[in-house]
Amino acid sequence: MKITYSTTTKFRLLSQFQNVNESLKVFADYHNVGAGSLKRWIQQYLTGGLANLERPVHNRRYPKKLKLRAVRDYRNHRLPTKEILLKYDIRGLSQLRNWVILYNNGKEPVRKRVRKMGRGYVRIIGVNSK
Repeated sequence: MKITYSTTTKFRLLSQFQNVNESLKVFADYHNVGAGSLKRWIQQYLTGGLANLERPVHNRRYPKKLKLRAVRDYRNHRLPTKEILLKYDIRGLSQLRNWVILYNNGKEPVRKRVRKMGRGYVRIIGVNSK
């Protein structure tokens, strides 16, 4: 079961972490929070402030031109990664990295469509039907 944290809880934990002399891992373990989550919250807070800690209601869509400009800046090392996220108002580094992977494969970054499998679908591997 995935635990979700409110914006106020995230901010309270970040404020506490700032005032202690513990490592991120020790602090995260003590507060039963994943160290990766805490790192991500710090990054989000540094790039977009308190508003960036809020859980989005829906996925954000980015225009193709913005994606391509961000990827070009990233690949040409024109700006540090944090500045690219700020400049193009990209929520997370993983989003930018996904676009870079698509761009490196010669594809244009586009919105992915994921097909959902029905509940009754069963995949059988290694069975030859004759």
